Amino acid sequence: MDVDITTIIENYVDAHTDDVSLLLEELMAETESITGRSFWSIGKVEGKLLQLLIKMSGTKRAVEVGTFTGYSALVIAEALPEDGILTTCENSRQYADIARRYFDRSPYGRKINLQLGPALQTLKQIPAGREDFVFIDADKPSYGDYFDEALRILGPGGLIFVDNVFWRNKIFKNKITNENARAIAGFNEKVRQEDRVEKVMLSIRDGVYLMRKK
Repeated sequence: MDVDITTIIENYVDAHTDDVSLLLEELMAETESITGRSFWSIGKVEGKLLQLLIKMSGTKRAVEVGTFTGYSALVIAEALPEDGILTTCENSRQYADIARRYFDRSPYGRKINLQLGPALQTLKQIPAGREDFVFIDADKPSYGDYFDEALRILGPGGLIFVDNVFWRNKIFKNKITNENARAIAGFNEKVRQEDRVEKVMLSIRDGVYLMRKK
């Protein structure tokens, strides 16, 4: 049986990327066991890209929209400097409780400030221009609103990293019927026309959009 070329490429890329910590591997396994949705978490390759971007940009203050069970939050916290801080937003108490358990076990957990509740509510409380990096990976219909707030809270040169901009490749269909895919397609067009950011879309996993605020 022929193996899909995409799978071959992904396996090759994965094999040539640094491994994650044992704690992150354990968290991914528990996430799958409890929720059956480990695919909601970023993978190793995306996580390493996040870490490199944070380190190369000198990020000290980061915001994450969509904690889920805490995998990406820990990835970000590992890359932040000793005085760095991550504010992460999660609306599900079940997921937040799992994340907190792993934050407590990690030496980097002290850098993480988990806010339970609607993400927009948390974002609107953050002063304008204070943050260096925003990672968006939450409810797809709200991506446009999260993006607007990200632009407000970032200073010049701040980075925005958005996950799932292919939405399981459903945005490529001639007729998009899936609600999340329609939302993502609209968001992608919104960003394409936005002059306040430099941008590049990357075909990593389910698609990522990387931007720099001018």
